[in-house]
Amino acid sequence: MRARAITGLDENMPWKLRENVHWCDCGGRAVFLDLKADLYFCLPRESNSAFLRATEDESRPRDPELLEPLVRRRLLVEDGTRARIQSPAAIEAPQSDFATGPNDRIGLSNLVRAISSELWTARLLRRRTLYDVIESVRRIEPIDRLIPRDEHRSIQRLVTASSTSAFFLRSHDRCLVRGLALHAACRRRGVATNLVLGVVAHPFTAHCWVQLGTSVLIGGYEQARLYTPILVVG
Repeated sequence: MRARAITGLDENMPWKLRENVHWCDCGGRAVFLDLKADLYFCLPRESNSAFLRATEDESRPRDPELLEPLVRRRLLVEDGTRARIQSPAAIEAPQSDFATGPNDRIGLSNLVRAISSELWTARLLRRRTLYDVIESVRRIEPIDRLIPRDEHRSIQRLVTASSTSAFFLRSHDRCLVRGLALHAACRRRGVATNLVLGVVAHPFTAHCWVQLGTSVLIGGYEQARLYTPILVVG
């Protein structure tokens, strides 16, 4: 029990990351996302190594004192039901951008909806946490499920409208807003896209994209492939 006296961490007890705390391994550097706190963070070098060791075979840390930062912040909590700490987010690696043609017809109504949805999403993110916004998107129920032959054409229009909205709205550093808006639009039509948040550790940057299978709808394949997924929202 010496470890508990020092750090509160019992090395004989299985542990897990608290709910809504996500992580990924960026080439040996663990990056964390505390979704409710809207916070990305990393651990000091020795604590980082201890955490990665704890995820390899079992969740009983061999170096409990090094994981004190996670325990102190209640990010690592006891869980007697797990055999190991949760695995990172997983999704098929993107292979290409979603195919849209230069002559795809957007339709004024689709463009207006895309712009309105982005403005509304941006407003929500200013007033609420990312966790709350994502949960509101998760709760969206399809209002008109597409039949297979119409799905590709409808997705093309949504993607083209979302891309075209960049000409009317600030495009720089807007991947999260645009991704959330498009993912929500796809859910309303019963299209099973994934909203993906990815990170690069050195130097730290984050990116958001929407993926269908191995195709990137918005967020750019060439950019998305450089990031390690830390959160996947279906």
